[in-house]
Amino acid sequence: MDSKDNFSVHYQTWKNKDAVNHVLKEFREYFPNNPIRLASDNGADYKDFVDTFEVVYDFKNSNVFPGGKFGNISHCYEWLNRVNETCQMFSTDWIVIFEDDVITKSDKIEYPYSDSGGFIINPWTPELTKKLKERNTLNLSWGYGMCGGSIFKRQSFLDSYNKINEFPLEELSKLDDRIIGWSDTLINCFLQYFGYTYQIWDGMDDMSYPNYVPKENSVFVHGYKELY
Repeated sequence: MDSKDNFSVHYQTWKNKDAVNHVLKEFREYFPNNPIRLASDNGADYKDFVDTFEVVYDFKNSNVFPGGKFGNISHCYEWLNRVNETCQMFSTDWIVIFEDDVITKSDKIEYPYSDSGGFIINPWTPELTKKLKERNTLNLSWGYGMCGGSIFKRQSFLDSYNKINEFPLEELSKLDDRIIGWSDTLINCFLQYFGYTYQIWDGMDDMSYPNYVPKENSVFVHGYKELY
């Protein structure tokens, strides 16, 4: 397998078909062969994208992001389940998370040395950091930043999900309630809870941050809001 083909895409979306069309069209220009799983979060129907962009498509009957964030803890577990479904569908070593504001600008992908990578490391609360450190002896980067364009090892997620019944999300959310608000905080906490490492990854960038200066080596860029 060519190294640039060694990742799949998990892409959950809602109703913005123009944005999804743009995101997938750009992606396929650089990565024509990589598997994509497109899931509608009880939004628009994307059946017409299946043949055009060669995606595996699912329409979900529940909306886990009402108002742009998780509505309750059950939505968090459902989102993790959907990511797990994607991991089970494909056999690549890596999974990239896509959203409606991610653009692709290169096929020169280099994978992280850690189990997951994102644009930034925003710190957890001291209380959650202490809890996560109690479970690990690894030198981890304790924090979050896995928005659209971030990446993780597929097997790391699968191994974590096999222990989903050991993941005390409600208890952990009392230490830092951001983990039950958004998917980037949830997945970082989930993987770190089970001992997997995180780093800033040069393969992604975020144009929405103040004083944005593009990285030379970024493949995926989060924050493209023209169609979002």
